[in-house]
Amino acid sequence: MFAVIFWGGVGAFFFGPIGALIGVGIGLLALYGESIDRGEPDEIEREDLGDEKKNIFTALFGMAAKIAKADGIVSSEEAEVIKLFMKDLNLSEQDTVMAGEIFSEAKNNDISVYDYAKDFGDIYAHNEEMRVCVYHMLFAVAGSDGDLHPEEDRILRNIIDPMRLDASMYNMLAEEFLGQVNSLEEYYEVLGCSPDATDAQVKKSYREKCIEFHPDKIMSKGLPDSFMKFADEQMKMVTNAYDKIQEERSC
Repeated sequence: MFAVIFWGGVGAFFFGPIGALIGVGIGLLALYGESIDRGEPDEIEREDLGDEKKNIFTALFGMAAKIAKADGIVSSEEAEVIKLFMKDLNLSEQDTVMAGEIFSEAKNNDISVYDYAKDFGDIYAHNEEMRVCVYHMLFAVAGSDGDLHPEEDRILRNIIDPMRLDASMYNMLAEEFLGQVNSLEEYYEVLGCSPDATDAQVKKSYREKCIEFHPDKIMSKGLPDSFMKFADEQMKMVTNAYDKIQEERSC
């Protein structure tokens, strides 16, 4: 288990839980392979693990390149975020070169960001935390230069589906990163219910979201402690949405 602990520890230095989750993912890959199902670790072919890691890197850094280049140029701030990301994952020299080459190629190739997103969503289809954290990272890259370009915003909105994320995720992070005031309808989306829902249904949706981000639920999944801060942020957004809905319904 050393590889998992090592990668998760160094990953925690980058955006806290985001780096830690990605670190854990790469650490698990080093032992078992995220989507390779062939028995015990010593039976896994090194070549297959290398291919699987490259697939993850291609999807991950491909998305990062497309969001950074969405406004036509990669700003120095966006480039610095990507460099910090690579550094704090403590990638080997070989992996750093591979990630850099993938990023550089993806900036100018004809592959759609949504193709990269679909690949990543497929690889981590059963790991929602990983998908949420990477989407969180893409938001951070897009907003690192202090301005969210319309094309960056369009990508962040439309990438939700291929990444297999809930539609409310954009609204949650837009409020966190951009300070956008959500409409009442968007607060309902955060809870995953409709404005036509009864009070009982709204409360049920709220409780389900609270369970999803509850500390005990996070711990039961074996996620790193640094993810607790991320989960706490999501819990605050959910609670805020519920409070806004309750406030409106009480009028």
